Amino acid sequence: MSEKKKQNELNLTATEKMEGKLNSFLGRNRIVLIIISCVVVVAIAVLCIVSSVTTKSLENSFDKIDQLETTYSEVLAMDKKATDYQTKYDEMMSQLTTMSKGTKYPALKAQYLLASMSYEDKDYQAAIDGFFAVYQKAKGSYLGSLCLTNAAVAAEDKGDDALALEYYTKVWDEFGTKAAESPKALFNQARLQQKGGDTTLAKATFQQLIDQFPNSEFAKLAKSVVVTL
Repeated sequence: MSEKKKQNELNLTATEKMEGKLNSFLGRNRIVLIIISCVVVVAIAVLCIVSSVTTKSLENSFDKIDQLETTYSEVLAMDKKATDYQTKYDEMMSQLTTMSKGTKYPALKAQYLLASMSYEDKDYQAAIDGFFAVYQKAKGSYLGSLCLTNAAVAAEDKGDDALALEYYTKVWDEFGTKAAESPKALFNQARLQQKGGDTTLAKATFQQLIDQFPNSEFAKLAKSVVVTL
C-alpha cells in the first residue's frame, strides 16, 4: 500500500472516530441541548418583543411631543382673558410635566417647552434654570446650543448681564461655528462687553463675528457698530 493511501486511511479513521464521539455526545446530551436551544429561542423572542415595544413607545412619545408643541403655539396665540385659556394652559403644562421625565429627545423637548412657557410668563429665573438644565443634558446637540442661548436671553431680561455674558460666551466656546445660534451669541456677547465699558474687547468680538459669519444678518449689524467704536 502506498504511503499516500495509508495516510488517507488514517485521516479517514480519525474523522470517523471524531464523528463517532460527536454523535455519542449528542446522543447523551440530546435533552440538555434541546432545552438550551429552547432557552435561546425564547430569549431572542423576548428581546424582539422588548425592542418592538420600546420602539413603539418612543414613536408615540415623538408624536405626543409634536402635538404638545402645536398646543403650545396655540396657547401662546390665545387671549389670556379667554374663558378656556386657563383650562388649556393647565392641561398643556400637566402633559408637558408628565412627558418631561427622562433624557431622550421627547422628554428634553418637553423640558424645553416648559422653560419657554416660564419665559413667556416672565418667570425668568425658572426659565434660566429650565433652559440650562436641558443644555446640560443635550450638550453637543442643536437643542443644547439653543437652550444655552435662551438661558442667556432670559438672564439678560432678568437684569443679570454678567450671567448673560457668561452664557453667550459659552455658546461660542463650546459650539463654535457648528451652532446656528453662534452669530447671535457673538453679537450679544460683544454688545454686553460694550455695555460694560470694555470697548476694545467688544470691537474684537464684533470683528470675530464679521470674520466668522460674513453673510449673517448679525455680521451686518456688527459692521455698522464697529465703525463707531
